Amino acid sequence: MNIAKRAYLYLFRKTGKTLSLLAFLLVMATMMLTCISIQSATQDASANVRKALRGSFTVNAKLLENGLTEDVLQQILSLNGLSGAHTLRSYTQVDFYDSLGNVLEIETEGAASVPEGYEHAGKLVANSNSESDTYFTEAGFELTEGAPITAEQENVVLLHEDFARRNNLSIGDTLMLGSIGNTTRRMEATVQGIFTHTREQNAIGVAPSYDLYENVVFTDILTGSYLIFGTDGRNCQYGDFFVYDPETLVEVIAAVKEIPGVAWDDCVITKYDKDYQNAKAALEALQNIVFVAMGIIMVVCFIVLSLLLIFRIRNRVHEMGVLLAMGISKKAIVMQQLFEVLTIAALALLLSFATSSYVAQQVGNSLLSQTTGAKYEVVNLAGHEAQDNAVMDEIETPPDMSLPEIDVSITAADYLAVWCVGILLCTVSTILAMIPVLRMEPKKVLSQMS
Repeated sequence: MNIAKRAYLYLFRKTGKTLSLLAFLLVMATMMLTCISIQSATQDASANVRKALRGSFTVNAKLLENGLTEDVLQQILSLNGLSGAHTLRSYTQVDFYDSLGNVLEIETEGAASVPEGYEHAGKLVANSNSESDTYFTEAGFELTEGAPITAEQENVVLLHEDFARRNNLSIGDTLMLGSIGNTTRRMEATVQGIFTHTREQNAIGVAPSYDLYENVVFTDILTGSYLIFGTDGRNCQYGDFFVYDPETLVEVIAAVKEIPGVAWDDCVITKYDKDYQNAKAALEALQNIVFVAMGIIMVVCFIVLSLLLIFRIRNRVHEMGVLLAMGISKKAIVMQQLFEVLTIAALALLLSFATSSYVAQQVGNSLLSQTTGAKYEVVNLAGHEAQDNAVMDEIETPPDMSLPEIDVSITAADYLAVWCVGILLCTVSTILAMIPVLRMEPKKVLSQMS
């Protein structure tokens, strides 16, 4: 009778022992495949996160006499690692005039005060992409007519519907924007859009008149540059820049500080990577947990499997003694034991594919939900406090980001790895369990039987 036949006869005859070993090996294979699948998924997720969650930084040049000039902007954008996507912003107060130079009326009801010299003034927001401004993304502003302002446009404005109605202005009309305290610095602009606000202003009764939502006006960077700095270029107070890989954010910021001709000590650079740091911290914590868990599972499974096989073999000393007495070699007996265990292991590994597919996704999401965190960092080159209103006002903070789940799937490589590890554990455990028997002489085995 050959080895395979003896092994199959024993497995079918001892159904209870076969099923108990199968259950244990199935649990072992499921846990190992779950850990390896989550580990692989987090590695893939880390790579995808770096691509999807671009880091960014803001250069606050409000204290510079001419802000960020076009030349400096081009040098920044030419740095390696930057995606090219960027937003330019500036903020100031301006007087409003009609096309004939007559002052326009502003909203004053609800203002804490109407400062002297600002009786006909409002807040000017110059943005290369008005849709991305925090007034529209966070404060509830909505464009009701016309089109948003884009980077290449010149001498256009967006007005609040209350301001437009109060001064009989509509899309296509023109008005004059004047620099406060400089009567000669004025710029004519065409009304391109009308907006409204859908949320009440929190600063009612606290803000000066020019900060009321109804008195906010959006314009292009060229117009803002002339009114703020008196230049014909596209200078700005703030620049938001995006990088391809958030891991390179520190290096890119260091390269920015090396650009000559700029008083970087008077600037504040704010690094925004909390979306990426949130995801990265969660994924790294999950990887560490899974790595430790996988090591513990392998050690525990090896020990338990060895003990199970030792007890299993001790109960078969009679059988082995008979086989030895019949002249069957110890090697053949070991091969039979290996054949039995590996047959059950193969069935368990096949079944583990189905059980792990569900378990891995659920366990991965559960572990990830417990490790999510977030942070961002302000790099202040002037040594000022990051919250200093004189320096950091109007800087937008990206919304919190969480990573509630990851896509855990069993790949061919993961499955093959579990097969290799599982077969290796079973082989080593079986051989270790057989060592005491292999060292015994046939006569001694038979004497123990009696």
